[in-house]
Amino acid sequence: MRKILSVSYKKNILMLSGLGVILCITSSLLPPVKAQTPSPILESIKQANTRQWRLATDEEKAQIWQYLLNSRLGIAALNQLAIEGFISPNCPKTWYIDRESGGFITLLRVKCPEPRGASIAIGYDEIRVIFSRFEDNIEDFKIERVSKQEGILGTPLPDE
Repeated sequence: MRKILSVSYKKNILMLSGLGVILCITSSLLPPVKAQTPSPILESIKQANTRQWRLATDEEKAQIWQYLLNSRLGIAALNQLAIEGFISPNCPKTWYIDRESGGFITLLRVKCPEPRGASIAIGYDEIRVIFSRFEDNIEDFKIERVSKQEGILGTPLPDE
């Protein structure tokens, strides 16, 4: 059995017919598409380059690790670090906290002695993960890859 499909456009109407089935869609029947308003969390991550970071204390680091390990998105971020080869005892990890957010926005910097990454075209010197948290739950994260050789810079940090 051979299927025949015809498509025609007439005055904002799209008609598809095949095997006796006709589907008509007109733009007046479709709900209007509304632009999504970015959430405050996403906006705060976009503004990360203008933030003032400080090093996390030992107590804050322990608390951040607790949030990270008890969150699906935290585990997803760690998986991405592992895929790119940045989970290693040779790669020191440094935690930073955004001064204005009171600890709800944190940055994990993983710096390795030799370039790493999932790409065969370029190796990265370090990887940075910016976490945004609401209460005890990580809501979002952003990954930045830094390569000094390629001139790819990340979020400015106080000890650079």
